[in-house]
Amino acid sequence: VLLVIDDNEGIFVAFQGFVAGHGYKVVGTRNATDALRLARELHPAAITLDILMPSQDGWEILQALKAHPDTRAIPVIICSVLDDPNLARALGAAAYLQKPISQRDLLGALRALALPLNTG
Repeated sequence: VLLVIDDNEGIFVAFQGFVAGHGYKVVGTRNATDALRLARELHPAAITLDILMPSQDGWEILQALKAHPDTRAIPVIICSVLDDPNLARALGAAAYLQKPISQRDLLGALRALALPLNTG
């Protein structure tokens, strides 16, 4: 499972297409409460996380994920229009992708995390 946390539904659709045929099921959510619950319940292989979201920003969600024992080991890939990879890594993100994100970018980040990808 690839958990996609983003307020833009178009990102869910794009990422589903990007990982189709590569062994991932995309589960998406637009809010922090569901994101934290889904991360604990699904134990996804990775999480992509937007920063600019209503009600609770991605930095807060990242900190909550890294603070909880059930989710702290899940790799988080920040996907944002903001250009702040140093802060992302300082807060525990495994990777940083600046939007717009291509299929090559996302699959490359997953490979860099040593996550298995089906190639056929």
